[in-house]
Amino acid sequence: MSMLRAPKPPAPDPKLVEAQKRQEERLEAEEAQKAAAIAARQRARRTGGQRLLLSMERERPEAGVQTTLGA
Repeated sequence: MSMLRAPKPPAPDPKLVEAQKRQEERLEAEEAQKAAAIAARQRARRTGGQRLLLSMERERPEAGVQTTLGA
C-alpha cells in the first residue's frame, strides 16, 4: 500500500518565487504604461483639432471659421 502514495513535491525555491513576483509586477507596470500612452495619443488626437481652431495666431479665435471653401 505504501507504493500507492506519491511523495510530496519539494517546496518552491523562495528565490524563484520572489523573482517571478518581481517579473509579474514589472510586466503589469509596463502594460499600464503602454495603456496610458495609448490613452494620451487618443486624447491628443481628439482635442488637437479644437486647439487649432482656437489658436491665438488667428485674429479672433472665439469667432471660429468665418469663410467657406470657394468663397
